[in-house]
This record gives sequence, C-alpha cells and structure tokens, in this order.
Amino acid sequence: MKWLIVVVISWSIGFVSYPLLWPSDAHNTTSSANVLNQSTVVQHTSSASSNHTSPQQPQLIEQKQFDRDALKASLNTDETPYMSIFKIMQLAEQDPLEALLIAQETQHEDLYGFILEIAGKKQFSNVISWLEQQKSTELYESLLDSYLRGLASVNPQQALSDVELLAVEPMRSSIVMSIVDSWASSDAISAFEWLKQQSETQSTLKMYLNTMYYYIEQSPNEAANLISSLPLNESTNYLVTSMVYQLVEKNIQDAVDWLEGISVEQRASGVFIISRKMAETDPEAALVFLNNQKQAYDLNQDYFNSALAEIASVEPNMMLARIDNYDANVQRDIIINASYALADYSESSFLQVVEMLSDDNKDIAYRQRANQLSQSDPQQAFNVAERISDAASREESIVSTVNVWSGFDKRAALSAIDNSTQLTASQKVDISNQIQLQLTSSNMIYP
Repeated sequence: MKWLIVVVISWSIGFVSYPLLWPSDAHNTTSSANVLNQSTVVQHTSSASSNHTSPQQPQLIEQKQFDRDALKASLNTDETPYMSIFKIMQLAEQDPLEALLIAQETQHEDLYGFILEIAGKKQFSNVISWLEQQKSTELYESLLDSYLRGLASVNPQQALSDVELLAVEPMRSSIVMSIVDSWASSDAISAFEWLKQQSETQSTLKMYLNTMYYYIEQSPNEAANLISSLPLNESTNYLVTSMVYQLVEKNIQDAVDWLEGISVEQRASGVFIISRKMAETDPEAALVFLNNQKQAYDLNQDYFNSALAEIASVEPNMMLARIDNYDANVQRDIIINASYALADYSESSFLQVVEMLSDDNKDIAYRQRANQLSQSDPQQAFNVAERISDAASREESIVSTVNVWSGFDKRAALSAIDNSTQLTASQKVDISNQIQLQLTSSNMIYP
C-alpha cells in the first residue's frame, strides 16, 4: 500500500520523466496519451449532444469502446505496475467514471478511492451510478467517503445533499459530521448557518459545538457577540472557555474586556483562565483581578478557590507566604499545587520554603513531596516522609515510598528502613517483611 500511495502522489512527475527513464517504450506513452485525448473528445462530444438524437451516436459508443480496449491493451504492455497506475490516474483527471471501469476490469481496486476523490473534487456526479452498484460490498462506506470527501472540499452543501441519498444510518451521521467538520475548518460561518436550519439532535448539537470552536478561531469578534447572547448551559461554558483561551493568548486585556460583556453566570471559567495567564507575568495583578471578580460579581466559590490554587503552581513562594489568609480547604489545594512547582527544588531549599507553614500544613507538603519523588529520588522521598508529625500519616507515607523503591532497589529500601529514626522496631520488622514478600526475579537481592 505504501508504494501505491507514493505512486499516486507522484504520478504527474512520473509522466514527465517516463520517456527519459524508458526511452525504448516512449511510443507507448504517446500512444496512450492519444488514446486518452481521443476518449476525452468523445466524452465531451457525447455529453454536449446527450439531449439530441444523432445518427452518429452508435459510432461514438463504438469509438469509446475501442478507446477503452486500446488503453487496456496498452496496460498489458507496461513493464512495471507504476505506469499502469499512472495511465489510469491520468484518465481519472479527464473521465473518472471511465477510469473506474478500466480499474475494475484490470483489477486495480486499490485505485478506487483515489479516483472517486478526484471525481468529487471535479464534481463528476456520473460516478454515483457506479457507486450505487457497490452498496452490497464491504468497500462501499470507504468508497462513498472518498467521493464525498472530494466533493465536500469544493461544494460541501452538495456533499451533504448527496449523503442523504446515498447513505443510511449510522453511516449517514458519521459522514455528515465528517463533512461539516471539514467545512467548518475553512468556513465556519457558512457551516454554522447551515446547522441552524437543521433539526436539533444529539449529533447536530455536537457539530454545532465543534463548528463554534472553528468560528472562534476564524472570527473571534463575531463569535464573542454570539456567545454572549447564548443561554447558560454546559455547552456555553465550553465555548466561553474556548473564547477566553483564544483571546488571552493574544492580549490579556482583550480577554478581560470581553468577559465584562457576558453574564455573571458565564464568567467563572473565564476568570480562572485569565488569572492563570496573568500569574505567569504578574502574580500580584492576578490576585487583585481575582479578588475584584469575587467582590463585584460574587464569583462561584469553587472556581475562585481553584484559581487561587492555580496561581500557587506559578508563584508558590508568594502563595505559601499568604496561605493563612484562606480557608483550610483552599490552603490544602494551594500547598499541593505549590509542591508541584517546587519539585525541582533541592531538599534543603524545599524545607526552607515550607518552614513557615503550620504543622498540619507541613504534613500536607511533606506527603505530597514524598509521593512526587518516590520514583525519581526515593531517598529524599523517604527523608521527607519521616518528617511528617502525625504518626499514622508518617507510617503510611513511608510504606508507600519503600514499596515503590523496593521495586527497583530492594537493598537500598531495606537499608533505609533499618536506619530509620522514626520507625519503631516492630514497624521496621513489619515493613521489611512486607517488602520481602514482594520478592520477584526483577528485584531479587543476590549475595
């Protein structure tokens, strides 16, 4: 299949270079070019006179059959399959239906999809009769998709009309969604207008949402006005989020200004995104923005808390220093997010940063860090776990760390347990026994 794709992509180059590569067979190329030209003349003449009875019509049919036979004969003289494919694809550019018939008669089924896509792009609807003959085959869905994909690239509305005639469910919905998505990627406004005329189903709602994403990218100002007028629901929240992401990457103030124009109920997800982006360059401004939104619009508490914690992932030192200003559940989220930001700190630097925290909050920070480092730095993870003040939490964190550690260095894990200053003798025995029971060929200790 790989060589077929390469040949189809480069067939036009091959046509130019063929006489140079096979000079002894150059007359074949000329001959087949003449055959193709004759076929084209016959096709156009026949098409132009299709509405009038002509005494020459039988002669035209005989001439076309002669041309097809001549092309088939020339395929048999090709020394390589590449030139046969080339000739059929050249014909497909002029007469896709004739190319399909010859490909069928010469057992070039792999070319069907390529030929049908060309037919779609050139809007040769006469191939539909051939397509309908394939309905009983396993190839029908992929062949229909090839034709409609080509047609949709130049005339998506015609493609959508044709699919209603040529496909049944569930194939129809799948192909329609594919066509609309392709259409919206280049012209979201037209696709959106078409969707507004369709009955509301689960699939049309999904297409509507996907089209709006393209609409936001292509026409942010018009999309912003439209989203502002939509009723609040889960889909609208997704669109607000997408709109703010689009704006905030270009200009934070534009995102803030747009947010001021939408309903209070819609703004929560946008506030979260903007504050996170602000924090990357000015964490103080991000905090001011958040507090203003909370006071002015009674911002949803869950979003507010999540946004505060998210700032900690960008500026952990500042948020940890102000942690006492927030409720206990927010403090926990701030510490967890800050721990991710502090993951690259040395052990001593980390301990210095969290020293200001209360004992309970230190325990949260220690547990989080031990969990983060159990794979990459198990010795430090063990050291930090031993600092947890709550005895039950400390033992749980130590056990979790050594279970991971023993998977790739059992000897070091057992040594750390034996040298622990926080574990009792009975705890050491219990934990060591648990590790020994996990003995496998991959982590066995050899003398």
